[in-house]
Amino acid sequence: MDAGRTENLSVVYQSQDFLVVNKHWDLRIDSRMWRETPTLQKQLRHRFPELADPDTCYGFRFCHQLDFSTSGALCVALNKAAAGRAYKCFKERRVTKAYLALAVRTRNRA
Repeated sequence: MDAGRTENLSVVYQSQDFLVVNKHWDLRIDSRMWRETPTLQKQLRHRFPELADPDTCYGFRFCHQLDFSTSGALCVALNKAAAGRAYKCFKERRVTKAYLALAVRTRNRA
């Protein structure tokens, strides 16, 4: 699966205030690079052009970050008030992020 394709956006949850999407591994959240770089921002703009907010730097209010190589649920606030509530929850540590690493054991071929 090509993670960078604009059609490959998996929505986990959507409400009036929040959108939770599954960010694919090796996909940037946003970018200001001049060349065409696959990003979650571009996937969101393709799938939900009506939700893009021109008053924000990247068109969307990302509530937190995930590293480039990390996959998982990413929360996007759909308005300024929701972004403020999410920020407060993270600041007061009422929200936690958990990481799960999957390891595969292989046999030595020696």
